[in-house]
Amino acid sequence: MTLDQISSVPPPPLAPHSSTRTAFYSPTAHRGATAVVPYGHGELKSPSSAGDVWDADASILLLGIRGTGKTSLAVVAASHLGFRLVDADQHFYAATGLPRAAYASKYGLEQYRMCELAQMRAVLQENPSRCIIVCGPGSAEGTTGQELLEEFKKRHPVIYIMRDPEEVDQYLRTHDAAQIARLAQLVTPSYRGLSNFEFYNLSEPASALVDDGPTRNHLQHHPSLILKHVERDFLRLIRSIRSQDARPSLLQARHSLSFLAAERKPFTYALTIPLARVMDVAAQLRSQDLIVDALELVIDLEQLLPDGGSFDHNAATSITRQYYTLRRNVRLPVIFHVKMPGGASAGLSAPVADPTLWSTYFDVLAHGLRLAPEYLTLELTSSPEAARILIANKSATKIMGHFFDSAPPENAWDSPSRLQLVERADRWGCDLVRICQAATSFADNAAVQRFVFRAESVSRLPLIAYNTGRTGRNSCFMNQILTPVAHELVHAGIQSLGDEMLTVQAAQNALYSSFVLDPLVFGIFGNAVNAALSPMMHNAAFQFCRLPHHYRTFQSSSLRDLDPIVSDCHFGGASISAPFKKEIIPVLDYISPEAQAIGAVNTVIPLRSRSLESLVDRNRAGPVVALFGDNTDWIGIHTCIRRNLSPINAVKPRTTALILGAGGMAQAAVYAAIRLGVRTIFVFNRTLAHAERVVDQFNGKSFSIHNIDLARRSPPLRSGTSTPIDQRTEPAAVHVIPSMDETWPAGFDPPTIIVACISRVGRDDQPPPDIVLPDAWLRSPSGGVAIELAYNPIDTPFYRQVRSLSSKGWIAVHGLHVLPEQGIAQFELFTGRKAPQHLMRSKVAQQVET
Repeated sequence: MTLDQISSVPPPPLAPHSSTRTAFYSPTAHRGATAVVPYGHGELKSPSSAGDVWDADASILLLGIRGTGKTSLAVVAASHLGFRLVDADQHFYAATGLPRAAYASKYGLEQYRMCELAQMRAVLQENPSRCIIVCGPGSAEGTTGQELLEEFKKRHPVIYIMRDPEEVDQYLRTHDAAQIARLAQLVTPSYRGLSNFEFYNLSEPASALVDDGPTRNHLQHHPSLILKHVERDFLRLIRSIRSQDARPSLLQARHSLSFLAAERKPFTYALTIPLARVMDVAAQLRSQDLIVDALELVIDLEQLLPDGGSFDHNAATSITRQYYTLRRNVRLPVIFHVKMPGGASAGLSAPVADPTLWSTYFDVLAHGLRLAPEYLTLELTSSPEAARILIANKSATKIMGHFFDSAPPENAWDSPSRLQLVERADRWGCDLVRICQAATSFADNAAVQRFVFRAESVSRLPLIAYNTGRTGRNSCFMNQILTPVAHELVHAGIQSLGDEMLTVQAAQNALYSSFVLDPLVFGIFGNAVNAALSPMMHNAAFQFCRLPHHYRTFQSSSLRDLDPIVSDCHFGGASISAPFKKEIIPVLDYISPEAQAIGAVNTVIPLRSRSLESLVDRNRAGPVVALFGDNTDWIGIHTCIRRNLSPINAVKPRTTALILGAGGMAQAAVYAAIRLGVRTIFVFNRTLAHAERVVDQFNGKSFSIHNIDLARRSPPLRSGTSTPIDQRTEPAAVHVIPSMDETWPAGFDPPTIIVACISRVGRDDQPPPDIVLPDAWLRSPSGGVAIELAYNPIDTPFYRQVRSLSSKGWIAVHGLHVLPEQGIAQFELFTGRKAPQHLMRSKVAQQVET
């Protein structure tokens, strides 16, 4: 392929230049019709203008040069959303019978432009909703074509797709990566002007294609999983664009507390990462247990533009690439923080900084909104009009009003101006506010607590307030929301750990040492739990996080023995094992919708007040007045299916799942399949009546996915009570397969998801079953994922059977991959803290090796 074939016609013209700097985000289609920020070129629209407002089902358009992966990303997004895929190039070919280049060659450039314009207008007009539209470079050329896209983006998300030139070159086989880089640099200004968001399609190095599960010695670098990381990155952006991140998702396996944003939970932490450090540490962070709730990406304008130049497209592209590199390696919410030169604001009466500097500042913020981070900071000393326009242009991103005083006057925390900052953030429409200053004395730490108390009477905005520096560490560990923390890997060579900033472990240790939080006792309750792996896994996690808790076993044959355990003032929570997962439900005061749908509870949480709001108040001792029940078994199954289900096997309307067994874990597996969007599920069990009971429980049923809003009082979620519903699952058709002698049912695709939930413990009348499936049941042409929940032993006949089909696309997963996933969810329910996932998985993995 030649470079000419990358773009069959000349690229779109560059955005015009002002006399002093690049007119950032100002495409040629703009002719003054849209009000913009007067001191910058961020193309942030005034709220009075029509711009960037779309319905949830609005079609999404992907724009970029050839070879950036637009079509693959479109397939991923269309499958996830249930949208139709529309390719502008294919539409052109279907309408004219010729590819673009051939048409231009045959009829001339002028005729081609007219035809292209007509076809592009038809594509946009005929597909306004529930479509993913792939727009090639030919569709974005010329003033009129750009005007079409510019108009389209006012009511639809348009995403500019970028990729490393070397990767584009490898895909297109042009053998000229330098020329591709020049082309990308040439078209970027216009493509940015025609889009509202951008995505950097990072390729995954082969060395990183290891499964995140515990047994690295087992899970192969399966070719079918090569797009999994890209899929997760892109779908996060899609969900954010459609403002779904704060809502329960049908396709996400999340426990009850995970629906809460970091600012709604006590004692959350943000790891600060300077932009300059991202490329050095991102890959290493992937294997670290950070146990933080967010990452704060700090963009220092002095370092970004060391010569005082303008914020140009090269700098913007660099930020985009580093942002997505960080997201690829650490899957946590991101705070996009732009640090003004000097790093300080002296107060509300401070002289206004250089207008050019403010213009640059808002250019970078405008670019930040294109990346759809979870949070973006906004200087509270900036122009109110600029702030109003910025906030009006956000989608799902939360705006954090920010103020830092590097040289505070005496008694600054007690001054009226500090409360005025909180009022200003509230008036502007910020979602939360952060006020901090350099500590001048230990008295400042008491003063900030008084300020927090007074601020509650002024505003209900979540408030972050602390002092910085060595003297201010006392206020940092007492701050409850997104406290900035350090990590040795990130901050080595920048500052001494424990001198300026705390680690999460140091902050937690301080909270327990000062009696703010209390040591608690947890355990696993069941009739055969003495050999359970949970104590080893949870106690290692407690120790890593510096939580003075203890997890033990409670073996009993009677549920009555649970009463004295839960009555203990230091009871923190329990894992419920067989045979009590169903029996315990009547004694609970609250039950999650997931546990209610499954009909089983494996996690019990004590509440210290008789309201569901107290679910968030973890790690405190006291009388237990109510119990909350949840189920994390389905989370372990769901996570392992989704992690190992290749993009080619992404759930579609005809996707079929097969569940082997009919016990509590089988019920959790059926529910996991339903949450994955599977609409056809078959159940096989040796005892037909038990399988029929599972079918009756789930067949044709719709289940609520309720976002537990702890800001309002919620009723007990018992069967038959009214409960606020955010979403409901689509009903699934659940069928019985009576016998393994049966051929696969006619009219249904072979399963691509199989979960074996048959206990390896034999009954009195027969030995433990050795399951081997008929070949006809494993004839999916693209393979699939099969999970064997048994792990004692791991190498069951069914597990060996699936592994033998690896070359046909089958991926085998055993129970010691599932166990830590449900345990991770339990740990977070128990403590409200992020779990050290790598550690918990590795502790379980050790059992495979021994």
